[in-house]
Amino acid sequence: MRSTSDLQRSGGNFEDPAGPKSQFLNSQTGLGGTGSASLKGKLLSLEELVRSITEEMNFHKKEVQILRSEKDTLENVLNMKINDVRKSLMNEIARVEDEMKRHFAHQKAENSRLQQQITQLKGEKTSLQQQLLGLQRRIAELENQIGNEDA
Repeated sequence: MRSTSDLQRSGGNFEDPAGPKSQFLNSQTGLGGTGSASLKGKLLSLEELVRSITEEMNFHKKEVQILRSEKDTLENVLNMKINDVRKSLMNEIARVEDEMKRHFAHQKAENSRLQQQITQLKGEKTSLQQQLLGLQRRIAELENQIGNEDA
C-alpha cells in the first residue's frame, strides 16, 4: 500500500494508480472492451477489488483508532497540565494575598504610629508657642520696668 506522500510525489493527486479503484477500471476496460472476458474472470476481479478495498478500509480504521487514542492521550495530558497550572496559580495567588495582608497590616500600624507622633509634635509645638508668648510678655514687662527706673 502506498502512502499519501508517495501519491503526492507521483502526480499530486491522491488516487493510487495501483489501488483497487483503478484496478477495477482497468479490468473493466481491458476485459470488457474486447468482449472476450468470461463472467467468472469478471467475478474474480470484482472479488479481488472487494478484498483490496476491505484491506484498505481495515487499515484506515486502525489508523483512525490510533489517532483517536493519541487524541485521548493528548487530551488527558493537557487536562493534567491545566490542573497543575491551575493549582500552582491558586497557591501563588493565596501566597500573594497573605503577603499583601501582612504588608497592609504593617502599613496600617506604621500609619498609626506616625499619626501619634504628629499629634505629639503638634502638642509640643503648641506648648512651645505658649511658652514663647509668656517669655515675650515677661521681656516686655522687664523692659517696661527698666525704662521706668531710669526716668
